[in-house]
Amino acid sequence: MNQRSLNVLEYPKILKMLEKFCVTDKGKEKATHLYPMTESVQVEEGLDLTEEALEMILRNGRPPLAPLSNIADYVHRASIGSMLSLGELLNIAATLRIAKDMENYYFEDTQQEKLKVLKSYFDSLDPCYDLEEEISEKIISSEEMADNASRELATIRKEIVAKNARITEKLNAIISSSSNEKVLQDRLITVRNNRYVVPVKQEYRHKIPGIVLDKSTSGATIFIEPISVVELNNELKLLAGEEEKEITRILKKLTEVVAAYQLSLNGNFDILTELDFIFAKGKLGIEMGGVRVHISKEEPLHYIKARHPLIDSSKAVSSDIIMTSDINSIIITGPNTGGKTVTLKTIGLLNLMVQSGLFVPVKEKSHTRIYDKIFADIGDEQSIEQSLSTFSAHMKNTVEIMKYADAHSLVLFDELGAGTDPTEGAALAIALLDNLYSRNVVTIATTHYSELKEYALVTPGIQNASVEFDIKTLRPTFRLLIGIPGKSNAFEIAKRLGLNNQIIEGAKKRVKNESVQFEETLEKIDEKRRQYDLTLQQIRKREADIEEKQKKIGQEMEANHKHCNKLLSEARQQSNQMIKKTQEKTESIYQQIRQIQEATPNGSMDNKQLEALRKGIKKQSDTIDDKYQQMTQKIMPKQQKLGKLEIGMSIHLNTINKDGEILELDHDGRAVVQIGPMKIKVAQKDLSMNVSTKKTTPQKRKKNISISSDERHVMNTRLDLRGRTAEEAVFMVEKMVSDAVVSGTHDLTIVHGKGTGKLRKVIQNYLKDNSFIENYRNGAPNEGGTGVTIIKL
Repeated sequence: MNQRSLNVLEYPKILKMLEKFCVTDKGKEKATHLYPMTESVQVEEGLDLTEEALEMILRNGRPPLAPLSNIADYVHRASIGSMLSLGELLNIAATLRIAKDMENYYFEDTQQEKLKVLKSYFDSLDPCYDLEEEISEKIISSEEMADNASRELATIRKEIVAKNARITEKLNAIISSSSNEKVLQDRLITVRNNRYVVPVKQEYRHKIPGIVLDKSTSGATIFIEPISVVELNNELKLLAGEEEKEITRILKKLTEVVAAYQLSLNGNFDILTELDFIFAKGKLGIEMGGVRVHISKEEPLHYIKARHPLIDSSKAVSSDIIMTSDINSIIITGPNTGGKTVTLKTIGLLNLMVQSGLFVPVKEKSHTRIYDKIFADIGDEQSIEQSLSTFSAHMKNTVEIMKYADAHSLVLFDELGAGTDPTEGAALAIALLDNLYSRNVVTIATTHYSELKEYALVTPGIQNASVEFDIKTLRPTFRLLIGIPGKSNAFEIAKRLGLNNQIIEGAKKRVKNESVQFEETLEKIDEKRRQYDLTLQQIRKREADIEEKQKKIGQEMEANHKHCNKLLSEARQQSNQMIKKTQEKTESIYQQIRQIQEATPNGSMDNKQLEALRKGIKKQSDTIDDKYQQMTQKIMPKQQKLGKLEIGMSIHLNTINKDGEILELDHDGRAVVQIGPMKIKVAQKDLSMNVSTKKTTPQKRKKNISISSDERHVMNTRLDLRGRTAEEAVFMVEKMVSDAVVSGTHDLTIVHGKGTGKLRKVIQNYLKDNSFIENYRNGAPNEGGTGVTIIKL
């Protein structure tokens, strides 16, 4: 990459932003040295890391990284036998704690499986728990070691405390004695040369026997170590020496442990700084509202709703910057302050960021090509020091670009050919563009020259574009319009700013007729485009309104469907209650029949009595049917009506509130419906349209039981399979489950006996794969134990 182009496109400012999101010095250093890559594999890996870091931050919050001391020097000195200080050891422990926190951050992530490239970084962390714990327990601060760092140190410090107490006791006796009141300068104990002393007036120096250790600046006070504490002070000094010796021994031991962990410690530091840099890229992506851009070596540049990353997102206007595969060059025209330069910088800077593994502020599905070189000639290059005019300075850059640009380069020219005679400048610009096009160099240039607009109109592979300008407000909208050349609008701008109309008309007369006609044509095209944009906005608004209404209707239909299901469920519950009551009454009637039969000689009975009982049973049955039909009739109209039935159609069976699929259609108004593992023959009137109807391919089942809706009955919920073969048992269980689904029964009991347990195993294997079974279990001791299986549908 050309360093001058990186500076012109303001790439270093992006690196400064990235650096601010790093928390470690080494991470900041990595950010400032980030350089665009040219190999697709490297760019993809960089984008992968940014994506995983960004998503991890969104899931779990920012990582627990913190500033790190560069422990490499400490570890190296430890490895060659130098003793580390308290503070240096604490810095090593702090690094290990951050490694431990980062490891926990990873393990607490609920979606670890999404991490592909970041996983290796976290897996490589080694928090060295023993070392971190030992340092933290033994060292309190950079100035103090803990008493319990060793037994010897604890003993020494206890003796020091005892000696201090005895010295303090003796000195307190001296300074509190009334006979010494006039002798002492102050009633306090102080320290000189690490020994306890008392301040004595110069004239009474012989009143306190002892050793003079110091005197005040004025000489009025003498600091005397009383003879009674000299020996104790000597002992205290010896203990202090022993303490220092023991601390040194502990530090050397800890240093040896650090040396043993040399590889792990250096590895942790490198990984943490790398993670700091990677997560900084994720934070920058979130800050910019950036997304991942797809990359390739061949696809053309295609940025959707792109905005300049250094412009405030609340002020920046996004544009679609799109090149098709048959377009190799774009010429952007329009007035000054129209945003042409910003567009050029946006294109160049976004590509530099993408090739650096960064997310950029565009919309999803944007893509771009990887360029080996990106050249930019943008801005006023006039140089007084080198005696170069603006044109000469630009031409110097252009010469370098023409020398090194190739088919894998992106070239950005701002005001190509400007700064010299317009006719010669336009001709030179066209010649440059022709040469670059012939070499397959992707080129985007801005210009004012009408000749370049005409050149782009008639030259295949080169396309016009313009940055929209509102002539009413004299402000650019910054929207890039691909395929439409821009007007300079010089006369209109001058007129709106108040220039005399006579001057403007005089200027127009001096412009060639062809140029005037061309500009007028552009004006008409622009007006048509504005009308088209307005119409398109209206159409999109209508489409959005229609989509919103369709969504609302869909939500209402779904709500109605749920309401109907709820009412049907309530109706079935009431129906089941009536069936239960009817069953009880029917049983009572049959008991009466048996009583009559037993009381009647030769088994004959009164026909009138029997007929009355039969009518009672029929009446109960009719009452249930009538009431169920009345309840469902209130609900069924709310279900969607069926149109023409087709095999494969997804439907809803109202009688059991289940969704299914039509397998067969009869001419007698009935249909065979697949519901889970069952095939049921039902009346078509019992079917309604599912919320989303579509054809599906019926799944193959090992065994399907065909059950007619006429066979619904009040079933026995207990099935005894003792003495049955495995095949018979599975068939009977399957039949029982199917009957239970149809009749709305939820609790079943299967008696299979204990024996060898083979029959129980076969039955429970079948239940495990049946979608209608909510759960099953062995019976409790009072239910039959392992000889019984309890099923809940």
